[in-house]
Amino acid sequence: MAALLRVVALSLVTFIVFAASWQLAAIAGAHTRGAVGESALRADPQGRGLSPGARAGILGDTPGVRLTPGGTALVLSPGFPLTVIDRGTATPVRASRGSTVGDVLALLDLKLGPLDQVVAREDGPLVAGDVVRVLRVSESLTVVREAVPYAVRTVADSSLAAGRVVVSVPGAPGLADNTYRVRVVDGTEAERELVASAVVQEPVTEVRRVGTRPPPGPAEIVAIIRNAAAAWGADPDQLLRVAYCESRYNPDAYNASSGASGLFQFMPRTWAANSVRAGYGGASVFDPVANANTAAYMFANGQAGQWSCK
Repeated sequence: MAALLRVVALSLVTFIVFAASWQLAAIAGAHTRGAVGESALRADPQGRGLSPGARAGILGDTPGVRLTPGGTALVLSPGFPLTVIDRGTATPVRASRGSTVGDVLALLDLKLGPLDQVVAREDGPLVAGDVVRVLRVSESLTVVREAVPYAVRTVADSSLAAGRVVVSVPGAPGLADNTYRVRVVDGTEAERELVASAVVQEPVTEVRRVGTRPPPGPAEIVAIIRNAAAAWGADPDQLLRVAYCESRYNPDAYNASSGASGLFQFMPRTWAANSVRAGYGGASVFDPVANANTAAYMFANGQAGQWSCK
């Protein structure tokens, strides 16, 4: 009877040990499968929970399985390729489907400043081949001392020959402290805007005397014009100025494009009508006496406005 009891006890212990071993093996197998399954990660945009080695796997070109230093298996998805350009440096990246620009920047741990700009597609998530460009923008104020241009004022001077210019008061530039807002994009100045200006030294206006006196003409022509002015009561100096301006005192002057002719450059119809009124009907427009007297007649009768020369 004692021998039988020993056999039964031994069988029972053997069964218990077998059952316990089977249970432990099942638990270990389930734990191993759970470690692999629960650790299977796609390359999420931020790479949360990944070791540096696994993160490098996300950025690599070959998909597959990676092991962490602790031996945990990570199943990595290759995603799709795109390029991020920051400060002129291009970085190839693989991102998971549906990733946004923010996801990709977070993946590379790129922080944006308050003025930085991102240039990328605007119509939905990123796709393969996209380029995300990060523009690093900064603004600063700078003060530059710069010259202020001077103005020029002209004064008619009848004591000077026509066309001659004499500077009576030389001009001088002033100085101003100009404040600019400077915008720099990726290290290159892109914009400069003047926001304030403080004059340090006022500029000096230049004064130029411009001659109006016609140069002396041939004595005979000058005499003809003065005699005509006296005959009709016109201003001789005005007639001399206009004659010089129109023909340079040349009684044979002719403008082929308009037909203006003679000392005072009469137009054909004007000459035809007024030469008769002045008593020189039928005379040649190139006759200096007829031309000067007809002009003097018109000036004396308020028709000087028909000349652009004054």
